[in-house]
Amino acid sequence: MSTPTDMHTAADTIVTRLQAVDTAVTALKARRERDPETLGDKILLFALPTIAGVAIGRIMQSVWSGVERRCIAGGNTKATTRLIASLSRTAISAAVAAVTNQLSSMAAQAIVNKHHR
Repeated sequence: MSTPTDMHTAADTIVTRLQAVDTAVTALKARRERDPETLGDKILLFALPTIAGVAIGRIMQSVWSGVERRCIAGGNTKATTRLIASLSRTAISAAVAAVTNQLSSMAAQAIVNKHHR
């Protein structure tokens, strides 16, 4: 059987754990209140650069397919030319992707900042 002292100790342990949970919840609430961005803002900050990147990627793929068709139609099929074209395509695509990502991220942040004014 449990003695009153054991029950008191168990109750104290439960109260201590509940106070720890309450402290953690209070800290999370305070952190959420300090963060001015809403869920919609966070989605926009993620989605706009992603959608822009996908759109630009599709456009670049169409451009490169057209360039490749013209090169093949022109009779240019040398391996060296293909290597240089592939490296050029990769470098240009990476540069365009980086610029697109940077600009779309800046645009999304500007929209969020304007929303918070």
